[in-house]
Amino acid sequence: MSAPWRVAVAAGEGVRSALAGRWLSAVLVLLVCWATALPGAVDAATVADLVAEEQRFLAAGGNVLVASNREGGVPALACDRLAEADGVMAAAALTHQGEPATLSAAPGGDVTVFAASATIWRVLGVADSPARDAILPQSIADRLGVRDGDWLHFTRSPGTRGEWVPPRPVRVTVADMSILGDQYTGVLLPAVIGPEAVADACVVVAAPAQLPALRDSLPAALPASTGQVVVQDRLFTGEFTADYSLAYQERSLQWAWVATGALLGLVWLLVRWVRRADDALYATMGADAGTRLVLRGTEWLLLAGLGGVWGVAVGTVVALGLDAPFLTALPYVARQVGAALLLATGIVLLGQARRPRSLLADLKDR
Repeated sequence: MSAPWRVAVAAGEGVRSALAGRWLSAVLVLLVCWATALPGAVDAATVADLVAEEQRFLAAGGNVLVASNREGGVPALACDRLAEADGVMAAAALTHQGEPATLSAAPGGDVTVFAASATIWRVLGVADSPARDAILPQSIADRLGVRDGDWLHFTRSPGTRGEWVPPRPVRVTVADMSILGDQYTGVLLPAVIGPEAVADACVVVAAPAQLPALRDSLPAALPASTGQVVVQDRLFTGEFTADYSLAYQERSLQWAWVATGALLGLVWLLVRWVRRADDALYATMGADAGTRLVLRGTEWLLLAGLGGVWGVAVGTVVALGLDAPFLTALPYVARQVGAALLLATGIVLLGQARRPRSLLADLKDR
């Protein structure tokens, strides 16, 4: 019999063997399914929770630095150019106008107003609109009943000179300004601060991994003729602040596939040891080590593959039930399942390649 034919016959015999032992095969498929699905689902849910927590932290301004200089201010041009530096996502200069204003929508109610450089749109994450002359916080817009794109007229507050007040109605963009914090909650006037101006503060949105380096380098990047630049975190950060990158790398179940794969491989070897007489019988019928390897390898791959497919499906469903998004659940569950089965397959192949202790002794165990 030619070698390809022997391989085909051995593979067919492996499929027949897998289908013949129905109860044992069903148990093995279920074991593969649940042993890989549950760690994968929990790991995916853990990753989803970490991502959600980090997004909430960033949305609240966790990656925002505020550089200010009470005496000499900060140069607006240098602040705007920070956006070109590595690790900086956006930067904009802000200056308090000094005097409040009154909106036509709320006569008698003063609002705080800040001038901003043109890059403030990117800091807030809203589309730059040359046709809009002011940005209104969502909180103030809700209180006044103002919608995005409405026209507002600023008037001089009693007792103020109102030098900066626009002489005509302006069209406003309503945006979430929580990233700037309470200190800068008010109406923003974009593109009012020119490149040569000196601003009160520079707001920098940084990549989370670059925050420590930027915190140290900002004073040198914002030189001033007098005074000292002070850099503060938008949110409090300290030794007890969560490090999401570290938490992701050190999550407990990311290596669960090692234990799962070892367990599945050892269970298969135990099953083959209990049924060792079958391999001895094939040996007496002329099946060499390579043929027996193909036979048992095919049997294992069929059962493990079926259990793995169900493991991915079940694990994804369980992860979805734990509030993990589908695009997070599927890849992390599949990673756990695939890695565990690869390790288990390696153990199976190594175990199957061993020499039998004695064909006669194994046959007596039938």
